[in-house]
Amino acid sequence: MQLVKINRESGIPLIGHIAFGIVVRPNSNLIQVRATTICNMNCIFCSTDGGPYSTSHQTQYTVDPYYLMEWIKEIVAIRGPTHINLDSVGEPTAYQELETLITEIRKIPEISFVSMQTNGTLLTKEKILALEKAGLNRIHLSVHSFSPILSKELFGSEQYNILTIEEIIKIIKKTKIELMFTPVWLPGINDKDMEEIIKRGKELNIPIAIQKYEEYKYSRKIKKIKKENYYKFYKQLRDWEKKFGLKLIYKAEDLNITPAKNLPLLFKVGERINVNIKAPGWMEGQMIAVARNRCITVIECNRKIGDKVNIKIIESKNNIYLAEMTR
Repeated sequence: MQLVKINRESGIPLIGHIAFGIVVRPNSNLIQVRATTICNMNCIFCSTDGGPYSTSHQTQYTVDPYYLMEWIKEIVAIRGPTHINLDSVGEPTAYQELETLITEIRKIPEISFVSMQTNGTLLTKEKILALEKAGLNRIHLSVHSFSPILSKELFGSEQYNILTIEEIIKIIKKTKIELMFTPVWLPGINDKDMEEIIKRGKELNIPIAIQKYEEYKYSRKIKKIKKENYYKFYKQLRDWEKKFGLKLIYKAEDLNITPAKNLPLLFKVGERINVNIKAPGWMEGQMIAVARNRCITVIECNRKIGDKVNIKIIESKNNIYLAEMTR
């Protein structure tokens, strides 16, 4: 697997790709900042097939923090007050320049809030204090079970230690950083564990935002899981709210997310254009093309970096562009 370092000199824009850069979804002041695709865990339900044992990814990416800042500033200038969520198709704390990035982000007056997803395994007391000093507002901690055995199984790694995570929780609670548990509910697998997480959250005064298990084309799938639709998912959340007397269903504004001006889409589905191939794609058989200062993932592409190719846009949702080759 190769590592591609993205900076200004690379000529690779930071909008358009799902795995790195900036994801700008419509009607929301939240933008997702993805500085790395690297992950140290191998979760058995991972929606992106990330981690050291991935079978579908041929490339990892890491983005220069100052190059990211150039793009963040441009987006903020268009959209106004912004909530930044540092997330990843991997693990955000695997990014070596995380504190630098947060420090630079907090220098922008229009940035109203900075949150971060993490599995917690790379956090230490020193790291947490550095993140607090840099200006991180909230940590969304992925904890799916407090069972030492099941938690290792779910994270797909013998290196995962829930006892260490419990110590990390205590350290975060002593800082100004807000903490939220964000477990994934796997029906039929960690039902009782969800209740234990809810109880623990209530005892420690830690809010909980339970995530719904989803399956995608390239995600890791659990055969024995009992999949639920959204109606049953929210019904279960309401039942747990009633049972434990704790809020589990959140609106956008509860999480510091408000409406914002949309970023214009630069390509339409069906549009045919000529593009430059700039980098290997995230998945095998893909390449990254560039046009109109946007990234475009070209599927089933066997062309080389530097080639010019004709493509047709087949997806343009959320400022993420996908295309196929044309003659």
